[in-house]
Amino acid sequence: MKFFRTLILIIIIALLSGVFTFKFYAPLNARFGTRRTASTLINEPYYMIKTSIFESMPKYDNEIIFLGDSLTDYIQFSEIFPALNIINRGIAGDTTTGVLNRLDEIISRQPAKLFINIGINDIAYKVAPVEIAANIRKIIERVKAGSPDTKIYLETLLPVVNNGKFETRRPNNIINSVNELLPEIAKDLDCKLLDVHKFFAENDNMPERYTVDGVHMNGTGILKWMKFLEPYIKE
Repeated sequence: MKFFRTLILIIIIALLSGVFTFKFYAPLNARFGTRRTASTLINEPYYMIKTSIFESMPKYDNEIIFLGDSLTDYIQFSEIFPALNIINRGIAGDTTTGVLNRLDEIISRQPAKLFINIGINDIAYKVAPVEIAANIRKIIERVKAGSPDTKIYLETLLPVVNNGKFETRRPNNIINSVNELLPEIAKDLDCKLLDVHKFFAENDNMPERYTVDGVHMNGTGILKWMKFLEPYIKE
């Protein structure tokens, strides 16, 4: 009899735990799963933590800022360029909308140089290339208005691997469509366009030797990327 009472108690606890899990975790799964959009990412913990940290950091003279998403976030600038004052302002998962939302912190620093690489995640959320380009234009316009002495470098979006091996959710033809709109922006707003896409692309794809998942760079890829940018960082 004692065994059956214990068994019934265990079953009741398991059922209640299931209800608790569904009640409290299902909404989170919905929020961070299928309902994620390019604009709702600014409400996610990682984004909020990173922006809070950025806003608390001291400011220095002659900063070189790299602004972007996870492709930038993962780079160890201090180890690659130990003698330079490079500030990493990448946030994994970020979009052009997210950058616009946190741009005041960048402008407040009045950096000497600003390297921008953003928009690849917008494509994953099916944002139209013209809208991505329009947001990039707004980013540059706001920086030029608020920090007119900052030299701006606009990078083209990097290619991904679209060979069926990786699920990138970022078609290279859409990446190309965005990149085709960037030269006009750079010309109109008098900033330097850096074609990192052309530097890496082979048959319109990112070579697998430079990536771990079809989108993000491995160490070899990052060092190659930084080698391309080094003359502009140091000029």
